[in-house]
Amino acid sequence: MVGNMALFGRKKKAEPEVDEETKPILPPAPRADLNGLRRVADHVDYLLNLVHPLKPFGMAVIDAFDQVVCEDINSLINVPANSTSRVVGFAVRVSDLQDEDGKPVESLVLAKDVEHLGTGQAVRVGVGEAVPRGATAVLPEEFVEEKADRIEVVQAVAEGEYLRAAGEHLAIGERLLSKGDTLNERNIGMLAAAGIDRVLVRPKPRVVIVASGAELVEPGAELGHGESTDANSYLIAAAAKAVGATVFRVAVHGNDTQELKQAITDQLIRADLVISTTGGSREDYEAVAAAMSELGLVDAVEVAMSPGRTQTCGLIGEERVPMVMLPGNPVSAYVSFQVFVVPLLRRLMGADVHRRTVRAIAKGMLRSVKGQLHLLRGELIDDGRVRSVARVADPFAMAELNRSNALILLDERTEVVRPGEVVQCWVMGEF
Repeated sequence: MVGNMALFGRKKKAEPEVDEETKPILPPAPRADLNGLRRVADHVDYLLNLVHPLKPFGMAVIDAFDQVVCEDINSLINVPANSTSRVVGFAVRVSDLQDEDGKPVESLVLAKDVEHLGTGQAVRVGVGEAVPRGATAVLPEEFVEEKADRIEVVQAVAEGEYLRAAGEHLAIGERLLSKGDTLNERNIGMLAAAGIDRVLVRPKPRVVIVASGAELVEPGAELGHGESTDANSYLIAAAAKAVGATVFRVAVHGNDTQELKQAITDQLIRADLVISTTGGSREDYEAVAAAMSELGLVDAVEVAMSPGRTQTCGLIGEERVPMVMLPGNPVSAYVSFQVFVVPLLRRLMGADVHRRTVRAIAKGMLRSVKGQLHLLRGELIDDGRVRSVARVADPFAMAELNRSNALILLDERTEVVRPGEVVQCWVMGEF
């Protein structure tokens, strides 16, 4: 028994079960290129891994403008709902226009206020007016001679002639919109015509723009020495609205890290995405980066792109809200928004994240640096036959953007584009 004493020894106290908390982590960082830079496509994919499409909900179709539908939508009714007349005339049954021997019938009884057309009857109808049930054609009034209670048939018609059949425009079950389509005023009208009053859509992403900078003041405020008006946050707020977001803008006048932390934390409750815009100083950038690091997980990287090489993103707060810090230079901020933030917003909306490019003929010499994506501001001209693009350059960044309607994409393999050669472009405002 001695050998088994251990089985009857003091009972070991059970260790309390502890739920291991899974600490949030950022996705694995993509591999850098030989120059230590992250490829643009890799960084876009990295950002897209931070978010998921927002949860869909039902909404009245009239309120769903610019929303992305989350399911295929089919017509619930026939349009027109009833067969209607294409002409002024008389609704008839074609079978009544011949007797049993196949000889033409000379006259039909003129009926009034009938829902179902009886044998040998005709009913007067106007253009677009519903014909009685049972009618299979319409005799134009030129084809008959109308008497007091009868019509004499001068010329017969074939089955379906001068008749618009029920469901001719839209049939029950016909596809109207597909999952991922964005509602506009025209297809909202189509949905209403098809008997649809509610749709399943994703909400517009809520974007909070946190503007900061020691030397920035609000538009309209008096400028002190060394100060400048904050234009970046207004530019990016408007750009986010153009994509389809609901935008809130908050200004922090300074670059104090703790003040920035508090401002960001206060906004997380209403944010699906936070975007930081700053002034151009190193201190402004470092203050936001420090606030982000204290609030969550941060990825700071240099991307093989010009302008906008330095990119910072992260997951902030307990809910791990995605946050992107844009460069301080207005052109760099705007280009970075188009390249990286637009796909994020489109993913949240449940829309296609792949942007459409157009081909255009370069009107002048364009130069780039091999190994990076270079996005030049351009003026795209389409005369209906040829699409051409010219580079726009201006020492005032906002003027340069204001004069541009496209971004010219020079890929990593391109060093020189000569006049007359074809380039790829993004049209601003088209996604």
